Amino acid sequence: MTAMILFGSLPISCGGDEHVAPLEYPLTIEAKGDGTTDPPPGTYLHRAGTVVTVTARPAPSADFAGWSGAASEADDVVEIKVDGSKALTAAFETATWPKEPQSTYLNPILPGDHPDMNIYIEGDDFYITGSSFNISPNVEILHSRDLIHWERVSRVVDPAWPGLEASTSAGGGTWGGFIVKAAGGYRVYFAVNFNQYFAESDSLAGPWGEPIHVEPVGPYTPPGEDPELVSFNRGTGYDDSVFVDDDGTTYLVVKAGQCKWNGAMGGEENNFGVNLLQKIDPATGQLSGESIDLSFVNWDVQNGGCGDPTADPDSAVEANWAEGPTMTKRNGFYYYFDSTHTGCGGEQYGWRSATLSSDPDDWTPLGSVLTGEAPFSGAQHSTAPFQIADGTWWVFSHSYECETNRRGLGRQGLLSQVTWIDDASGAGVPVVNGRLGEPAPAPALPPSDIPFLLPVNDEFTGDKLAPAWTFYGNMPADRYSVTDRAGWLRLKPEEDETRWVVQKDALHANAMIVKMDFAPKAEGDAAGVRLGNPVPEQDLTAFPTWANAISQEVSVARVRVDGDDQIRFSFRSVVPVLNADESAYDSVDATEISFDAPAPGERTLWLKLVHGKDHEATGWFSTDRLTWTQVGEPIDISALEDYDTVNTGWVGSQAGVFARGASADFDLFTYRDGFTAIPAAEPDQESGTEVVSSQSAGPVLGGLEDGDWAMYGSVDLGSGGVASAEIELQASSVKGGAVEVWLDPLAGGSRVATCDVPATGGWEDWTTVTCKVSAAGSHEVYLKAKGGSGELLRLASLRFVPGAKQ
Repeated sequence: MTAMILFGSLPISCGGDEHVAPLEYPLTIEAKGDGTTDPPPGTYLHRAGTVVTVTARPAPSADFAGWSGAASEADDVVEIKVDGSKALTAAFETATWPKEPQSTYLNPILPGDHPDMNIYIEGDDFYITGSSFNISPNVEILHSRDLIHWERVSRVVDPAWPGLEASTSAGGGTWGGFIVKAAGGYRVYFAVNFNQYFAESDSLAGPWGEPIHVEPVGPYTPPGEDPELVSFNRGTGYDDSVFVDDDGTTYLVVKAGQCKWNGAMGGEENNFGVNLLQKIDPATGQLSGESIDLSFVNWDVQNGGCGDPTADPDSAVEANWAEGPTMTKRNGFYYYFDSTHTGCGGEQYGWRSATLSSDPDDWTPLGSVLTGEAPFSGAQHSTAPFQIADGTWWVFSHSYECETNRRGLGRQGLLSQVTWIDDASGAGVPVVNGRLGEPAPAPALPPSDIPFLLPVNDEFTGDKLAPAWTFYGNMPADRYSVTDRAGWLRLKPEEDETRWVVQKDALHANAMIVKMDFAPKAEGDAAGVRLGNPVPEQDLTAFPTWANAISQEVSVARVRVDGDDQIRFSFRSVVPVLNADESAYDSVDATEISFDAPAPGERTLWLKLVHGKDHEATGWFSTDRLTWTQVGEPIDISALEDYDTVNTGWVGSQAGVFARGASADFDLFTYRDGFTAIPAAEPDQESGTEVVSSQSAGPVLGGLEDGDWAMYGSVDLGSGGVASAEIELQASSVKGGAVEVWLDPLAGGSRVATCDVPATGGWEDWTTVTCKVSAAGSHEVYLKAKGGSGELLRLASLRFVPGAKQ
């Protein structure tokens, strides 16, 4: 006989020899780490023999690491047969981005205007300087540890420095720039009006002292001439650089003028070519008086020189300047480099010598060592080639985007590897491996947590402007403030005056947004967001008559026009007009395409300027940043985006804010709005991808295999009380895959979503994939492909979707 005693729902038997099986057993499920299970963690009773399916569900930032207890499989779904009391644990671990160096990189490494670069290396740190022209504060210093990611360190020259007083208009300012180590600190050299200056500091982060003029060593006499009869004051050059020999002797590498001296005395015709090496006194920073004359490079037409237009005009190439000289040393040989000119089609030539000598016979011409390729066919004006820890050699150069009608971005910073080819001398000839239009193998340097250098999104919360912000010429300190109203940038132009605060434009396509508090009162008062070239209208009449100067700007602004408060979307182009005898410019002529819409009643509103596809721009306004009203129709701004800066300001387009006639407050500037679609084919960096053409979607990001990624920098995922709730991907796939969404992974950021992309039926069959994302602020967005073998998917665009305003 058997007695049954029930405790709760668990059957227990006693007495007799007969065994009675329990009716139910407990299954306990646990989760360790950032994740959960389905069914959720807990203890469940099941009848004996029941098979329970349990699914591991990691959080977006985590990966499933495996089961323990009742199962040990790696699959995220397991089946557990409940034939006794059992426990099951799902383990999760935080997903991590690979720590190895970036395998490939994409030019431009320094997008936007970065002309005339020179590099300084100290240990594992790299620093770059270059020309600022009329963009102030002048002489920006950039820093990197991996040659791909750069950060702003300081700006050397205060725009109020008296030495700039006569040189603040477009085309003026500071030319070139290079760093020299000095006892107890550093010197940064730069040119103003074809004369060198230097400033000193204990740290490259500044503060920097008052610039000091570099005194010329004396009059210059062309080679072969009698100094008692022929001499010229040629200053100390522009676009200069520095060379430090093995024994520490430091030389100023000087450049001024072009072509061979024509034998005439006096006048502008004597801007002939002078290329010198002049010793720098390490104690004072001044020139010591010892010079090596390499001016012969100016009249060697076969090797990039201009020649002699007076004696042999048929052979002369007056477009060649033998400019931007740099030097390096390798295996006991000296290498000297100069560029034909700074525009599209320019090349860089090299010379080699076993000794530092003024004798042309001691120098072997190496021919062209750097030639650009599409879209950067003007690559030249390079830094001196430099060697990194793994023994490889590299060089930075600049170029316009010549073949894509994007010259308006200016001369962008390009990184290339240098290969040394053995020749009969045993010294080697440097060959720069272009790879300027496609991904190239990256330097083998430790990964960096510095964000990719782009314009910043800014809520103006500091007591100083971020170092990315600049001005045209000398911006008086009383014309702007970030402390008059905490958290706002205030521009304070005088009546009939326009003031700008700008950053280097750096992208083919983006949407800029400002949140602005402004009410125009007088006719012509205006404030808003703008993109324009670096030539303010008031500078146009200062240009020489041979320059084809032009001022161009596209903007969305609140403006008082014909007595009405309007939102105006406009593209304005202004050219100078010659006086009666055509000896100078004395007035301007403006052409404007504009659309107006009545301004809302609120003082505070959002303005948006979008540009990108087919060189079109659109203008928008909003009272809440969620619902936008378009102003008028798209405007073609190709004239601005393909603006050629040669001899017309020298600087690429600038993006930012402006105010005219009255004060305006800006609470927010967004350079790259994440709530506006971003073309996927425009990544700032990538690994393993390629841009392919789609008949229905145009250029798209393709070639995405497992582990390949694309990065989009400086994306605003929410500000001004609005945050991202989702991400939308326009995708196509033949066999399906997934896209991981990461934010700032190189700086320790996390994966915030994984979006499954279904098979769509073909590469031309596009679908919108949406997955949840919770994020705000400015981030680098990485999209990483996951799945099986082969090409998994293609992407046309990405867009973050805002949630409800907080």
